[in-house]
Amino acid sequence: MYSPPPDADTEQRMRAHHARAAEALDVRAEPGGEFWGWAGRTLGTPARTATGQPAWLRLVSSPEDKAAGKLWDGAVDAQHVFGDLDGRRPALLAVHDAIDDATAYRAELSARVDQPVLSDDPVLQHGLPLPDSWWTDLAGTLEKVAAVGTDRVAVRQQYMGRAIPEFVGIPAPAVNCWTAAHADLHWANVTAPLQLLDWEGWARVI
Repeated sequence: MYSPPPDADTEQRMRAHHARAAEALDVRAEPGGEFWGWAGRTLGTPARTATGQPAWLRLVSSPEDKAAGKLWDGAVDAQHVFGDLDGRRPALLAVHDAIDDATAYRAELSARVDQPVLSDDPVLQHGLPLPDSWWTDLAGTLEKVAAVGTDRVAVRQQYMGRAIPEFVGIPAPAVNCWTAAHADLHWANVTAPLQLLDWEGWARVI
């Protein structure tokens, strides 16, 4: 899920466009490490705005003809619908789009979350002493997300019809109730105190 760039050209290209996005959004990248997404598709770094506000600058790239749809617009859609979700979601502060050599780039500037994620891996490798209040906050936040109406779709009935028999060995149930969800909720996307990160894929699920 998290991997370095596949080659030096991708690494150089993403760093160059990340720097251009920082200039366009009038922010300064800060020391603290680069965070690469799958196959170098995304690059995020801590940053600081011109007024001194700590922020996070994430650059995502895509072939120009595929720069649309659920994943491309997920962070923007989430900001329109949820805002900061009563402090449980880092607010999106600004967006900058650019196209270069048939590749589209979107820079998303968000409020920075200071506390680390609960795991570097989506699969939890050790126990966590989380208080009951954390679980209460999580349940309440997910209830607020589920109450939102959206036409974004994360899981389709057709996929369930293929995957459930293949992996579980039983027929897929017919679903007649779908609700909005984060759709990528795992231990590498949550913090304590509770913040839910990485909203690009939020949509309707079972």
